[in-house]
Amino acid sequence: MLQIEELYKKYLEDSISESDRKELFRLLRTTDDERLGQLADTFLKAEAPADLDYLQGDTDRIFLEIRSQIEESVEAESRSWGMWRWMAAAAAVVVFAFIGYQVYNTQTATVPPVASVIEDIVPGGNKAILVLADGNQVVLDTKQQGIVMDDTIHYSNGHVLDKSLDLKEGRELQLYVPKGGVYQVKLADGTQVWLNSDTRLKYPSSFSGNQRVVELDGEAFFIVQSVTDENSKRIPFIVKSKNQSIEVLGTEFNVNGYASQSSIKTTLLEGKVNVQVENKKVALLPGQQAENKDGREIVVKKVDPQHAIAWKDGKFSFDGKSFAETLTEIGRWYNLSIVYSGAVPDVELIGDAYRHSNIKLVLRLLDAAAVNYKLDIADRKLIIY
Repeated sequence: MLQIEELYKKYLEDSISESDRKELFRLLRTTDDERLGQLADTFLKAEAPADLDYLQGDTDRIFLEIRSQIEESVEAESRSWGMWRWMAAAAAVVVFAFIGYQVYNTQTATVPPVASVIEDIVPGGNKAILVLADGNQVVLDTKQQGIVMDDTIHYSNGHVLDKSLDLKEGRELQLYVPKGGVYQVKLADGTQVWLNSDTRLKYPSSFSGNQRVVELDGEAFFIVQSVTDENSKRIPFIVKSKNQSIEVLGTEFNVNGYASQSSIKTTLLEGKVNVQVENKKVALLPGQQAENKDGREIVVKKVDPQHAIAWKDGKFSFDGKSFAETLTEIGRWYNLSIVYSGAVPDVELIGDAYRHSNIKLVLRLLDAAAVNYKLDIADRKLIIY
């Protein structure tokens, strides 16, 4: 029988057989802490390149999560629940594998380069289209992270986009980020907005009056600048998304409100916001999330807000999300259509992964959860069986 180190290496190189893959997860389930630690050291003990140093810090945290999941599966009262917890642990192991793979792949010359492994399914990046008031569109520079609204529109590095653009007061602009993209905009009042994939933000070239209003379809993270009028009264900032509005004065929050989804999730990091749907209104405190379920009800719960903004920091965070939500998020980032040939699998993936990873590394979460799938490169489809 191959030792766990050899099986793990084959798994990272994507050359493992189905029988060996099952044996690897069996060993990972039964091995002790010291052995897992030695396995981690095998792939992480060498110095990583400078741009991978940040990966090292997550190793201990993920290792502890793996062990806690395994221990819970042993103590479970029912066989089915124990198996589910083990599947969750296996998914966490795969996240650990992402880290080991990236360091290992960088340091081992014999491993195929990432470009050949991912077969042209690459992660997203900076991309966006600015739609002007007259309908003209400007494709924004993919080498830039965002734009700044001022007397002119310029990139975050100071380069002016186009001096001839009409920025008369109140002109409506739209920033559209397609699937596989992210982009930022600093609005005329100083408010900063990060836009996730497949997101559209409508906003004026400059704000006037007693309100600052923007419209969102998709997901965005806001750091709202506090602004006062001539009487030192604060001017509210309002985000409209589907059938709800969010009123803030100065705060940090995330809104996930895609038109294709049945609910809108508003997560508060700092400050205070009021979420209103028709005649229903709730006030959020930091660390709370309001879920608006098609206007029928607003459910408020305490959450770890870092999970909600993981996308902004270049990560996927799957904890607390349904299988369908997780796959939809992956599909948006890699510009893939998600197709279910049958029922949506009744499993929940846990842990996190880096969004700059290639698609095959992310799909190892499905391997670990025993989900059958097919990746159709030509048609950019991920088919779940």
